[in-house]
Amino acid sequence: MTLRPEHFRSVPDWPKQGILFYDIQPLLRSPQLLELASRRLIEAARELVGDVDFVIAPEARGFIFGPSLAIGLGAGFIPARKPDKLPPDTISVDYELEYGAEQLHIHGQGNDGARVLIHDDVLATGGTALALAQLVHASGAAVVGAVFLSQVAGLGGREALGAIPAAVLVDLGEKGEEEEAISK
Repeated sequence: MTLRPEHFRSVPDWPKQGILFYDIQPLLRSPQLLELASRRLIEAARELVGDVDFVIAPEARGFIFGPSLAIGLGAGFIPARKPDKLPPDTISVDYELEYGAEQLHIHGQGNDGARVLIHDDVLATGGTALALAQLVHASGAAVVGAVFLSQVAGLGGREALGAIPAAVLVDLGEKGEEEEAISK
C-alpha cells in the first residue's frame, strides 16, 4: 500500500475564497493509512537526518503526527502553539500564510545545541516551516531537516526552505492549479 493524493480530500474556497485546501481526514479515518503515514514519516526522517533531539510541529495538524514521529525517532516533542496557549515565558514569531497572518510560540528553554526536525502535515508556500525554523534558531537549537506528509505542487514551498533538507511523502495537485487558486 502506498500513500496517494486520492487519500486527501480537495476543498475549494476554504478557509477562504480562492484557497484550495487539502483535508487529511480520509487518511486519518483509515487505520491502515494512518499507520502507514506514521511509519513512512519516521523512515523518511531517519533517512534524511538520522538522530535528532526534538521534533517541532505547529498547532493543530502538526500535532497529529508530530508526537508519534518524535517517539519513533527517540526524540522529544516541541509544540509550536498559537498565542495565549502556553504559559510564560515563550519565544514567538509572526508569519504570513496564503490566507492571512499567524503567530506561533514555543518554550525555548533547554534547546541549546539541540538537533531539531521540523514537521507539518503539508508544505505549501513554506511560511509555517520557515516560522518554525526561526523559533528553533531563536531557542539556540539547529534545524537539521524537515518532513511533511504532503506538499502542494507549484507554490514554492521547497524553494522557500532553501538549504533545509526536506522529505515529502505525497505530492498534491497539478502544478499551476493551486497557483491560480491562491492568486484569485
